Amino acid sequence: MKIMITGINGQVGHALMQQLAEYDLIGLTRKDCDLSKLDQIKRTLDHYKPDLIINSAAYTQVDQAEEEKDLAFMINRDAPKKMAEKAHEYEIPFIHFSTDFVFDGVKDTAYNENDPTNPLGVYGLSKLAGEQAIQDVGGQYYILRTSWIYSKVGQNFFLTIKSLSQKQKELRVVSDQIGVPTSSYFIANQIKKMIIQLRPNNIGIYNLVPEGKCSWYEFAKEIIIKTNPAFDINNVIPIHSDQYAAKAKRPKNSVLDNSQIKNSFMLKFDDWKSELLKL
Repeated sequence: MKIMITGINGQVGHALMQQLAEYDLIGLTRKDCDLSKLDQIKRTLDHYKPDLIINSAAYTQVDQAEEEKDLAFMINRDAPKKMAEKAHEYEIPFIHFSTDFVFDGVKDTAYNENDPTNPLGVYGLSKLAGEQAIQDVGGQYYILRTSWIYSKVGQNFFLTIKSLSQKQKELRVVSDQIGVPTSSYFIANQIKKMIIQLRPNNIGIYNLVPEGKCSWYEFAKEIIIKTNPAFDINNVIPIHSDQYAAKAKRPKNSVLDNSQIKNSFMLKFDDWKSELLKL
């Protein structure tokens, strides 16, 4: 099977290239295929003619998206739509990643795939628009909503906290936003199990996160325990989100219910703490 993966310099793309090495992989960076240029996407897909497209590339700068709305929508809506169109034309599966930011965070319990969406900012709006564009195209699509992605590469909360704990004696971390930390390794490992099960009768939107939930504050403490045990964990101070300056609003609760993807693809997940230890 020939699999095309976009965004291989990113966290998820990097992990996919490692976990799916047994396949014939076509890994694309922005230099290989600029997602802001729709004609380039079309030419690239027509040239390689893959058997499966996995789009792990995205515009993910949540705050910067407030200033770069057009670019965010180009990469998060228009590019996935073009990939979905080509996948539909070639009659091949298309896997696309979305986000917990499609929700507003006011629900008291975990969000399932059928809950009403209501993004708080441009980033979430652009990702939701991408979901809707793909569904409008149709075909064999799989939209995977995930959250709080981290890994040992790129820029992410895990690496930031690890670095800061080695430079500072005290860290202040938001404690009133709840979600599910999800490693890129976890995502890639589940994709590997799903690929052999992709069928026209199991298309749709799925939440892909480990078990459990926590706040950023709790996540930070676990990261430090794993990476810098010499740090005094009592010096991790919880703060409210309104004490943290940010252009874009974040959902207070972005916990995703993962039961549907587990049932559909016969998957078993560990909790987020166990996944952190695997990194």
